[in-house]
Amino acid sequence: MSTAPPDRFAVRLLGVGAVVFLANAGLLVLQLVAGRLLSPYIGSSLGTWTSVIAAFLSGIALGNFLGGRVSERPPSAARLGVVLLAGVVATLWVAALPMLLTATDWHAALPLAARMPVLAFALCLPVATVLSLLTPLAIRFGVPDVAHSGSVAGTIFALSSLGCLLGNYLTGFVLIPAMSVNTIVYSVAGLLAVIGFATIMLGGGVSHMSETSPPTPTAKMSRTRPALPLAVGFAVVFLCSFAGMALELAASRMIALQVGVSLFTWTGVIGVMLAGTTVGNWFGGKIADRAHRGGGADRPQLVLTALLLAAAVMAVLVIVLFTFVAEYTFGNAGLIQQVVALTFVLFFLPMTLLGTISPQVIRLCVWDVPSAGQTAGRVYAVSTAGAIAGTFAAGYVLIAAVGMLGTILIAAVLPCVAVALLVPVWKRPAMLYVMSAVGGALLGGAVLLFRGRDDVAAETNYYTIRVDLVKVWKGLPDPLAAAVGVMPDPRPDVIGALYLDKLRHSDVNLNDPTYFFYRHEQVQLEAVYAAAARKPSGQRLLVIGGGGYTLPRAVRTLVPTTAVDVVEIDPGVTKVAYDKLGLDPKLEIRSFHQDGRQFVAERAEPNSYDVISLDAVNDLSVPGHLLTKECNDAVKRTLAADGVYLVTVIDLVAEGKLWKAAFHTLSKSFKHVYFTIPASDLRNFRQTAAAQRMATERLGRPAGEDEVTLDDAVRALDRNVIVLYASDTPLDEDALDRVVRDRSGDPSDTFVLSAELTAELLAREEALVLTDQYAPVDNLMAPVFLKR
Repeated sequence: MSTAPPDRFAVRLLGVGAVVFLANAGLLVLQLVAGRLLSPYIGSSLGTWTSVIAAFLSGIALGNFLGGRVSERPPSAARLGVVLLAGVVATLWVAALPMLLTATDWHAALPLAARMPVLAFALCLPVATVLSLLTPLAIRFGVPDVAHSGSVAGTIFALSSLGCLLGNYLTGFVLIPAMSVNTIVYSVAGLLAVIGFATIMLGGGVSHMSETSPPTPTAKMSRTRPALPLAVGFAVVFLCSFAGMALELAASRMIALQVGVSLFTWTGVIGVMLAGTTVGNWFGGKIADRAHRGGGADRPQLVLTALLLAAAVMAVLVIVLFTFVAEYTFGNAGLIQQVVALTFVLFFLPMTLLGTISPQVIRLCVWDVPSAGQTAGRVYAVSTAGAIAGTFAAGYVLIAAVGMLGTILIAAVLPCVAVALLVPVWKRPAMLYVMSAVGGALLGGAVLLFRGRDDVAAETNYYTIRVDLVKVWKGLPDPLAAAVGVMPDPRPDVIGALYLDKLRHSDVNLNDPTYFFYRHEQVQLEAVYAAAARKPSGQRLLVIGGGGYTLPRAVRTLVPTTAVDVVEIDPGVTKVAYDKLGLDPKLEIRSFHQDGRQFVAERAEPNSYDVISLDAVNDLSVPGHLLTKECNDAVKRTLAADGVYLVTVIDLVAEGKLWKAAFHTLSKSFKHVYFTIPASDLRNFRQTAAAQRMATERLGRPAGEDEVTLDDAVRALDRNVIVLYASDTPLDEDALDRVVRDRSGDPSDTFVLSAELTAELLAREEALVLTDQYAPVDNLMAPVFLKR
């Protein structure tokens, strides 16, 4: 009886594996840029990203299901090539649809809530469906016999996840900083075209073993029905994928509490989760085939249940480990190293164990070679459906309802439910013991968690919100007040510190609505003073980014003629401001809970605001779509003729890249742009010994207060809060100082850099204009994150 050469199987598997690897790398690249393509039309919010992820996952599920049906036909390399070329067309549609939206503006007729899923599915579903046809076709093409079906499926799944991992890092660290979004899309289309034509030409004479050689003993039908009913297998992979996505979303929130939010945070979390899935898929395939080679008939199912229980145990241990790492956060390591280390320690093992499940289920459900592709496609489709459900459930319901730790507990329950579906655990004492231990841990954890966390005000779809309240007695230094304890003054000030994840966003004096902890808000207030002087009859202020509502409450108190609107994307933040931070409803501040760009582009009336303040800093990052020329043009349409646009950026002053790009971009829309910082912060910095040392090191001059001018101090500043002032009317510093003195009796706190010094600082970086096609804001902020 003849058999195929042993290396032919490996070569064929290597070929189809390379196709799947590259196609999935391209698919993840498209997923990451899809949000940027759609943000001008639907904003950048939880709804945006959930819609994009759901559209891609739906396409993956549909593509795997249809690919399984197509794989019933005799497999060939040419069919893989044709699918890749169809993927080229679908990829080009990703670039074409936004152009069509810009040209026709038909999307504006749809309400925003409906527009998000409609546009996301229109953009993402075709390419995700077409490219996902490849996975079951590749498995069908690569399976030589039933005995190897588990390892082939595991290898293909592992290469798929590894391709996604490559696309993740490549997009964040290489492509977005180097190319416009459309160029990235065209590059993916070119890659697919090359490998599509190569597959057709190089694989023209390659066909599946079963069509060219007599069957081997292992290639014959090994059983007439699957060892595991398909319905049970579907339920198991659905539950595990649901748990995996719940863990991933909880991981992003958990890591943000420790190291903040940045491109590095998301890239690190996604990378480690994909790495765990890759390793799990590969090992799962190997384990599946070996489990069938010896032992009893029920050995494969027992191995599967043991791994499910291990996944549940490791998910529970995440909470225990988090308690430890919350105290020890690898603080001596760099930011990237901290993110990767934390995510690896907490989530790599649970994701690896969950990743072993799908290949084992496929091995249990495949009964002959022709069924391999169809079974793999259906299992992967159901697995993806579980991921979709987990994304929506965790993103919209679970984290807000039970918190990130409660979400992890629910993720730990699901593998136990899968075990109960597979075997009667009550008949197996060892499994029953482990499940009892896990159940006890889950019950104990649930009791402790649902008693409430005193330090957490709310867990919303966007943030873990904390409020720290501290009493401060006037006339005493804070350390002395804390040491004395109860003071005779019956009305101390109560300072509430608002934390969004790691970021200390706002400090609010509950007894004094005019209190500013962050001095850049004084600069913003003075712009309102100037607007009130120009237009005494009444002014309007729009604040994009509410936080603790410190500026809005101060403006309504000090300039009551000013109507204040606030756009805050998270309604939970507004609720905490009212419930915990003493925001008075009598101030009549109007709040709108949506993306700031969509508000100014579609909801705000033209020429309606005298001052607009963009203060939507989330940790150290600003949503890129709010800094582009297209967004600036939309803002300008809503401003009065002499209106002022204030953009807050946290950046390095001399060596910063983001503020300079934002400055150049604003200059394309407004006639006058100024770099401002609080004068008080600058004077305080100048008087410190640290400033003298910095001036000595950075400016190459002797230390000494007299030698350091204000301009010298600016050059020596490190990270600072910068307010970019943009208007079609020039800023008159003397007039501003008079207005502020008339209002408060104090001189203006707005320090405006001279044109000469501004030009000097701007000249240190290439003049970059941010657009909807090219806005690598996270990469521009990378030096700031690395210096944290």
